[in-house]
Amino acid sequence: MIFDTLANIEKYKGISENLDQAIDFIMQTDFSKSEMGRTDVCGAFYYTKAVVRTGDISAAPFEAHKKFIDIFIPLSGREIVKAAEVNSLTITYAYQDADDFYLLEGGTQANVINTPNTFTILFPQDAHNSAGGVDGEVIDFEKIVVKVRVS
Repeated sequence: MIFDTLANIEKYKGISENLDQAIDFIMQTDFSKSEMGRTDVCGAFYYTKAVVRTGDISAAPFEAHKKFIDIFIPLSGREIVKAAEVNSLTITYAYQDADDFYLLEGGTQANVINTPNTFTILFPQDAHNSAGGVDGEVIDFEKIVVKVRVS
């Protein structure tokens, strides 16, 4: 998992070609002008803009992916993103290839608070859950999720 400010996102280029393309796109895009829903950009990645409601994720299962890297970018509000290494967790819902996800349970290894000036990158080894309410708050906020194909 990578958590940092958007001002530093370019520093994470070099991990994979597809991630480099997504980072370049993020740096050049004003997502506030994007339409809600899924936008296919190229074969390497796409993104979804949505309004999400925060809640209590402390007991919620983790999800993980095998084909995609997730990049979470809040456009408003704030959220808790919890993460743990997949090998430290127990699979509770088998991998669904068509939807590229599986569910896991176990202890959280990291919590970060994602805000409009930050981002979180979650790799296939990073099981995660997001939209956690900070200090128990329940808010609706806009969020971008960039889905980057693992190269």
